[in-house]
Amino acid sequence: MLFQLPVLFEGTVTDNVRYGSQLKGKKLSDNEVYKLPTLADLDSSFFNKSVGEHSVGQAQRVALARTLANEPEVLLLDEPTSALDPISTQNIQDVLVKLKREQNMTIVMVSHSIKQIKRIADIVYLLVNREIVEILKPDKLFESKHPMAQRFLELSN
Repeated sequence: MLFQLPVLFEGTVTDNVRYGSQLKGKKLSDNEVYKLPTLADLDSSFFNKSVGEHSVGQAQRVALARTLANEPEVLLLDEPTSALDPISTQNIQDVLVKLKREQNMTIVMVSHSIKQIKRIADIVYLLVNREIVEILKPDKLFESKHPMAQRFLELSN
């Protein structure tokens, strides 16, 4: 699970990447540890930096790398880019698209961004008051019949 605001543990990027897998009793090789931040669009200059030296966007990518270290069958994301600047948002979206395409990873993501939904989603579940009111393809979003969904889409356009 990757939360809206990243939470990192004390230490370095590599300490954070190792953390999750250690909880499951798995020890990552140095090669595996260094591969994950790269996959999350962080270059090697970040590996040994303290987590306190990172922007929110960089911290989000560290949290993503740590999550990927657990080799999830399904990646759960709660508004992973809502607190990020446009460049960091684009970087995270690029990583997610790459994971879907290259690793065939299943991603379940909460998002209020129509642009992001259209870029990443294969199926969209529209929720109102915690209930699924419609299931649509991303290119059919504006054909929604539910009044609250129509209002949201109107304001998002």
